[in-house]
Amino acid sequence: MFEIEEMEPEVYRRQTRKSTLIIMAIFIVIGLVMATSFVEWFGEYSNNHLVLNFIGAFVGLVITGFVVKWFFVNSPWMREAMYGWRLKRSLMHVTNRLRPLKEAAENGDVEAMKILRFYHLGLEQMHRLEDNSHALIDLLAEKRELEEKMKALDLDLNQTRFDPEWVAPYPNETQH
Repeated sequence: MFEIEEMEPEVYRRQTRKSTLIIMAIFIVIGLVMATSFVEWFGEYSNNHLVLNFIGAFVGLVITGFVVKWFFVNSPWMREAMYGWRLKRSLMHVTNRLRPLKEAAENGDVEAMKILRFYHLGLEQMHRLEDNSHALIDLLAEKRELEEKMKALDLDLNQTRFDPEWVAPYPNETQH
């Protein structure tokens, strides 16, 4: 279950930059060590040290991924980055079923309207967090239209929670 939280865009951008730089530094160290080690360990078996460097760097990337996943994902300095990732993931669940959800909402499906309301609120927040004001303008008309329909049906406009299981009844457009 994902829930939209209040977050200051400036703090979000500052913290995600910080976490990105930390992860990049970790990768640079691990990647360099692994690339150098691969040449050292396997250099006598291959004349192509460039390939060994790339393989070592790739192994370093994989190790960095595991280190971040197992040790840092719940760290305070990763909070904003993980929130953004979970928000985008939740929005993608809806995006993959957007056309069937819109059709269902137009036909009066209350659950589809609630899911679309979460989608609009989540997209609006993501655009604000990432300082994408142009996309906000495009979203505004569609958001207002749905708000009017929901008000007419006396539905709660505060749809800040989302469970991926809620979109399961709607066909996934990415699967054939």
